[in-house]
Amino acid sequence: MTLPALDTNTGCLLIATWASSLLYMSEVYQGLYYFRHFEKDDWKLKTLVTVALLFDTVSTVGDYICVYLYTITHAGDLEYLSNGHWPIPLYALTTGVLGALVQGFLVIRYWRFTQNSLISLVLSLGIIIAFCSVVASSCMFALYPSLEDRLKLKIPAALWLVTEVAVDVGITSALLWEFRKARGILTETKGILDRLTTVTVRSGAVAAMLVGAALISYYVVPESNLSGGFLFPLGRVYVITLLANLNIRKSGRTLSTTVTFPVGILTIHAVFMSTAPFRPLFKSAYKIPDNLTPLEHSNMQGAVAYVPHEIEMANSYVSKKQQTLFTA
Repeated sequence: MTLPALDTNTGCLLIATWASSLLYMSEVYQGLYYFRHFEKDDWKLKTLVTVALLFDTVSTVGDYICVYLYTITHAGDLEYLSNGHWPIPLYALTTGVLGALVQGFLVIRYWRFTQNSLISLVLSLGIIIAFCSVVASSCMFALYPSLEDRLKLKIPAALWLVTEVAVDVGITSALLWEFRKARGILTETKGILDRLTTVTVRSGAVAAMLVGAALISYYVVPESNLSGGFLFPLGRVYVITLLANLNIRKSGRTLSTTVTFPVGILTIHAVFMSTAPFRPLFKSAYKIPDNLTPLEHSNMQGAVAYVPHEIEMANSYVSKKQQTLFTA
């Protein structure tokens, strides 16, 4: 017997760790930035970030160990190189956990922003299916570690990768659609919405491309570690996505939004202001035209009396959108 192709068994994993190292440095930087600037965040959110960083650190170290064992400790060992070993199911499990955590965070944010329970439930179901599939894949890998048996994992592996792509694309599309609609309402926060849109597109596209490439390579070259090479950096991409969505905020920021209410021939301008901890305030200004008859003037004053209620309703809507965007 000859050695398996090293390019698609060890070389791809080595290159993947190089990419992972670059992403991990960015992840650590963003993690430090988060804990320095948002120390007043809710403890549950801090716990989420801490758990994500710990899981991804374990995953990254496992990737390094995997490559070291393949290229140094067991270099030239035919039996070892022809099988998969514990670092591979480790990265699969940790990546599955990270994917579920970050995707769950984004789905919750989407639900808070839109209150769309149907889409949120569909996305949540996809997250659950993906996580169960990756657990099943890891267990089957432990039972069938040989490269020749990789096709025995095709059902749970394919289900994991397909649902992962579907959820990533679904979350990205849903958020982009809502951000697009919100730009017409939150007129003073278009810059933040544009940055959120950029972060959403980039992170969603990168994650979907990595998972898609892994799915294709798994079926094209099943008896190799090529698919693992594409999936090694995926955990870092998920954590960076989480941190990028959190760090885009500015602590202590005061937000204002101007909304115009036409009331007959009268126009009322209401300015909504939100400050930490995002308690909404509003100010309104109006001017009744001078060229009105006494009866028209009286009717106009009566109409204005009902406007604060309308302003309060709009204020509640706008402040809820702002709070979702600028808090976690």
